[in-house]
Amino acid sequence: MEGRLTMTSNARGEVEAFILGDRFSCLAGRSAWRQGGITHRHYDVLGSEEAARLMALDLAEFVGSADWSARSFTSFIATFEQPRGVDELRFEELLWQQLQLLHEQDAENHQWATGYASDPQAREFAYSVAGHPFFVIGLHETHRRWGRRPPFPMLAFNSHEQFTRIKGAGMWDRLAEKIRKQDIKLQGDINPNLQEYEELSEARRYSGRPKPAEWQCPFVPVPREAGQDRDGERERDLDRALTPSGA
Repeated sequence: MEGRLTMTSNARGEVEAFILGDRFSCLAGRSAWRQGGITHRHYDVLGSEEAARLMALDLAEFVGSADWSARSFTSFIATFEQPRGVDELRFEELLWQQLQLLHEQDAENHQWATGYASDPQAREFAYSVAGHPFFVIGLHETHRRWGRRPPFPMLAFNSHEQFTRIKGAGMWDRLAEKIRKQDIKLQGDINPNLQEYEELSEARRYSGRPKPAEWQCPFVPVPREAGQDRDGERERDLDRALTPSGA
């Protein structure tokens, strides 16, 4: 634990410089960092089982303590020490490898977020951790959008529940407009991935790489029946333990 906290502490300055820098386009994220609303953890290798194990614990803790109100934006940011400088195709592979491994860890204790599809091709898909729906944003050093180039691989987990509350408070359009203006200021155009949000699965947007129409997400959800079977086995074992011999 101490080594992990030290690694996170050492990376925090680089994360702060990126988020508060002139090129970072998410103004809500910048404000949240200043107000202490972002939880940051740093891991060793993107796409590894060890990172998945630690992330499952950290995200479950985050979900259990987070305030999803529209007034105070919050997010979980995972950064990784390596690999550095990979191209966008390799980053996308590692992103989905990490999300797959994380899901397999998470599925041992949690069901998929209620009201959201686990099929990554479905329009209703949202990534689930600890039973909570997230929109995942991948950032890396060679990202085609200048505002998404941190010094190392980064995954931001943003709550759909918070998105809903922001929309309900009438703040969504204003926030989106500010982000678009910042994108135009930085790069001369709006991030084309934004145009897919309401029409296709959000999984297409996680890595930031534009997708051909035939793209298939490599993520495979753990069958719900498997989790239910494990629960049933635990209940049957408990029943047997509590039933007097010969009853």
